[in-house]
Amino acid sequence: MSNTGANRITEQKVLQDELKSIRKGARVYKQQQNCSIFFLSSADREMAQSKKTMDSLVEEYKDMERLSGGGQDGGR
Repeated sequence: MSNTGANRITEQKVLQDELKSIRKGARVYKQQQNCSIFFLSSADREMAQSKKTMDSLVEEYKDMERLSGGGQDGGR
């Protein structure tokens, strides 16, 4: 399950890199979760949302690592 968390963090990093590469104030489409409906948004708004999501994913990942014993190899 921690691998899934790492994959989601990687996806957010890619999203942030993509959003950084477009011009400031650009309009983007955001897909509504779990359906095929898209809404117009701004790159700035989506970047802010992505940062919030990234922060929560990192905290969730750290919690999972702590609960699973994360450093079972003696910290190496």
